[in-house]
Order: sequence, then C-alpha cells, then structure tokens
Amino acid sequence: MINIRELYQKTRDAAHWALYIVDDFRRCNLDSGIRLYRNFLSYMQWILKALLQNAKELEALGITMNPSCATELLKGLLHAQEQKDYILLADLIDMQVYPFLTELLNLIRPFSVSQDTSLYADYLQTNLKALEQKDAELAAMLQEHTALMERSLTGQSADGTETYKVKETDRIGEKETVYQIEATSIGYPTCRIEREGQQYYLHSNQDPYAEAGRWVMELVDEETKAYHILGSGLGYHGVRLYWALVGNYPVHIYESDLHMLWLCMKYCRMEDALSGKLFFHYDPKYKQLAEASGMEGHRLGIHYPSLRGISDTRIREKYEQFFIQDSSYRNAKLLLQGNFDANLSGLENEPDRIFLIDRLKDTFAGKTVFIVAAGPSLDKNVAMLKEVQEKKDCLILATGTVFRKLLGMDILPDYVILSEANGRVLAQIAGLEQTDVPMLMLSTANHGFMTKYRAAHYLIFQEGYPRAETAAALLETSLYQTGGSVSTTALDVSIRLGAARVVFLGLDLAFTDNLAHAQGTSNRVATDVEELMPVKAQNGGVVYADHKFVIYRKWIERRLLQEDSQKIEVINATEGGSYVEGMKHMLLAEVLKQL
Repeated sequence: MINIRELYQKTRDAAHWALYIVDDFRRCNLDSGIRLYRNFLSYMQWILKALLQNAKELEALGITMNPSCATELLKGLLHAQEQKDYILLADLIDMQVYPFLTELLNLIRPFSVSQDTSLYADYLQTNLKALEQKDAELAAMLQEHTALMERSLTGQSADGTETYKVKETDRIGEKETVYQIEATSIGYPTCRIEREGQQYYLHSNQDPYAEAGRWVMELVDEETKAYHILGSGLGYHGVRLYWALVGNYPVHIYESDLHMLWLCMKYCRMEDALSGKLFFHYDPKYKQLAEASGMEGHRLGIHYPSLRGISDTRIREKYEQFFIQDSSYRNAKLLLQGNFDANLSGLENEPDRIFLIDRLKDTFAGKTVFIVAAGPSLDKNVAMLKEVQEKKDCLILATGTVFRKLLGMDILPDYVILSEANGRVLAQIAGLEQTDVPMLMLSTANHGFMTKYRAAHYLIFQEGYPRAETAAALLETSLYQTGGSVSTTALDVSIRLGAARVVFLGLDLAFTDNLAHAQGTSNRVATDVEELMPVKAQNGGVVYADHKFVIYRKWIERRLLQEDSQKIEVINATEGGSYVEGMKHMLLAEVLKQL
C-alpha cells in the first residue's frame, strides 16, 4: 500500500529543488546545477516508480496521472542530460516537470489530509535537541511552551490548514492572535497571521524557500563576518542564509514573539544548521539585536513581514526606517558608489570650488536658518521670505525641489541643498547651471550636480554609508544624519553647524488639501485619502499622510530630543500639514517680528 504522505513529501521536495536547478542552469552555474540535478533525478525516479506501480490504487483515490506522460518526462530529462544541453534541461524542468509536480501535489493534498495526519513534518523535537546544545535555556522555554501551543491548535481543515488561536491578556484586556499554517503551491507551509483586525502572510504562497533565496542574494556580501536578522518567520530565510554562507559565518535570528519562534522550530527543518552557526534568540524588546548588530563587520537584516508583529510602535518604526534606508541603498548601490567616487574626485581635483560642509560652521553659527521645503502649504507664506533676505543674521536654505520656484519669485536663497542620487533630479537645475547660489550636497548625490552646476559645492558625508564614513575619518570631517529626506538632512546640517534657530516652511509631511507639493515645484497630484493614514494636524484637526511622511516626522521628533538639539529653537512656520512634536508652531509673520 502506497504511503500518501511520503509521496506528498517526496513530490514537494522535488518541486522545490526544480526551481533551484532551473535558476542555476540559466545563470550558467553548472557546478551547482548538476549537483542539485543528480539529487533531483533520484527523487523523480522514486516518484514516477511509485505512480506506475500503484496506478490502480491511486486511481481509486481519484489521483490520476497518465503513466505514459510521466515516462516521457523522464525520457526527456535523460536525453537532455546525455546531450549536456542544459538550456533544454532547464526548459523541460521549468515548463513540463515543475507543472507536473505541482499538479500532483494538488491531487494528493486532500487524501493526505483525510488520513487525519498533518501534511507537514514535525521537526520540533529534533530542532530543540540541536538548539539545546548551544542554548539550553531557550530550548527549555520552547519545550515548556509546547503545551500551550498544542492546546491552541484548533484542528486541520480540508485543505491542510492548521490553525492556532492564542489568547493573551495585557493591560488593555484579552486579545487573540491566530496563526494559520497553510500549504503552498510547492507544499512547504506558509503562515498567515490575524491580529487586531489585520491579516498578513509571512512567506510566499508559492515557494517560501525560493523567496528566501532571493532575499538572501540581496543581503549577502563579501565583507560581512556575521549576520543579525530581525524576525524568525517559519525559519526559511535563516536556514537559506546559513547555507548560502556554507555554514562558515554565524547567522543570528532574533524574534520577539515566542509563539512564532515555537512554530518556526516545529515546521522548518534546521537541525543541521542549528548544530552549526545558526543561532536563535528570544528578544522581546530587540535589545540583544540592537547591541549585536552595531558591531564592526556585522550586518543587520530585516525580514520585513515580521516587522508587523512588533507591538511596540517605537521599536517597529525604528526598524522600518532602517529597512527603507537599507533597501534604497541596496537598490542604488552602484549608483551611489559611482556618484560618491565622482564627487570625491571633484573634491580632490577642484579644491577652490568643492569643499567640505564643515567649512560653513562659522557661517551658520548663531544664525536663524530658514529651511524651505516644497510642501503644498508653502504657497501660503513663501512670498514673505523676501523680508528675510534683508536680515543680516538669517540664512535661507532651499531644498532642491523648491529652488526654481524661489528664484522665479526673486527670492535668492543663500544655499540650496540636494540629496537625490538619481539623474532625473538634474531637472531641478536645468537652465540654472550658471546661478551662483552655493550648493550643499550629500556625498552620494548625483554627480551631475557637481559637474553641471558651477557654483561652489559643499559635500556632506553621511552616517550609515560605509564609504562616506571611511572618507570622513580619513579627512577628519564630521558625519551627518540624513533621516531619509532632503529636509531632514537640512535640519541635521543646521543643528551640527551651530545655528541658533531653525525655521521650517513648507514642511507639511502630509497631503494638505489632498496635494503633494507646492505649486511650481514637483508633481502636484491629488491623493486618495483611503490609501493614507490620519495624523494630528497643526491646527488640532486631522490631516492625511503616507508611511514615508510619518517616518520622516518621527525621525525629526527623535532628533529634536538629542542633546545638541536642545540648545537651539526649532520653529515650524508651515501653515498646514502634520503637527511635529518638539517644534514650536508659529505663523511666519510672528517669527519675522521677533528677528
């Protein structure tokens, strides 16, 4: 009698390896592809033999696969292998074998469930035994947690979904979190979480391992000696990272949800990795992660879906900001590197025009700096900046987006600041190349600003970009925080250069009147508030902001709590937008009266 569960798991594993083989062959990584293919072929032969020898029994269960079709699949693979035609072999696996395997999984799944056994192997005890060798305390904690999780298991549905309903009581009251372990196209489980009215998945519904593999490719580099990962999920990305490093470098996984960590141990095979350099940490407030990831040569990685499980808003927003900045860096790595090298060459080759930003400390010290952003409320008071030009102890610092608008109004800023790396932002200076307003620019800002715009330039070396940090140390110059936007960068520059007061205009950080920017600056498109979140407005009402604006606002609020910020007055003279904690909110007319 055929073992349906074994057939299911063999088919699942074959489908899983098929994707990796196709990827290796199409990247011409024949060494890896051929080794994986040999293992895959043994699985395929076992599966096809089981189908042929048990055809009548399977047909009685409603599992009908054409034997001749299965035989032809195997013949095609063997022929391509003999010819060493790896392009054809990849195509056959991708277009014929993989669909065959996933269809077989769909046919088997209902009968595996009907045998009243789990679709999924239970790795809990083998994993905990391996974990115990390096962290006996955590292994004991998870073992003790087993009774609670088993009581919370409500059963298995017809499609194989296993549901855990965990009830907990906090200071607000009782709340329930639902963890649903669901089958994927390839057979390995994913996890869907329901918490406080929200539902979200932790892994792909197609192939969680393949998804983890793509994540790993984005993370791994040649310089990192240890990896610290926020979020365990069901363990796929941790295991894939460990094996991508061939077990040579430590991988530390930090999880704040003990229920999730238990599920990870139960549903993901990681015994071998746990016996090596894969480590798990129960870290409710992510204090261990914060301490470890700051070490030299160590890298922080974020399993982004896991961020949604962090109940502490402050901690979640901190790592969301890191994730956004890190993603931007990874997506633009070569662009940033090229810009940085070109800008550094400009600093070396044109010492009479290109300077370090620290040179402006005497210029900014004790001054009132008006930072002009391009929010939609800028139109309400921007004309009043003409009065500022007459003030001796004031500076106007325009963001690149608003630069052209100010010049068109005969308002000449003292400086313009830019941070964008992409070449499309060069449109901000198109036709203004001969303007003599000095430019402040991040070390990774598009190098075209330096070559096309002939006024003086002042380079800003930013924290968080390794090449800038190295250069700043060699040049003995300061590092500056960026906060993710040009306006937040302008604030940090003003504080560190010793301004006595900072006044913001156009810092809406929201879609005031459903608009994105001031007239004549950038894309001025109305936005659907259904996709946004309501935040406190300056006037005490509600205004709508997107996730990015909220992160910038939170960064500013944290920056204003730092010691050097306490020495200066920061005023928001924006007549609209979000309320920013830590700033004085005043009309620009009132600010001007005090000058």
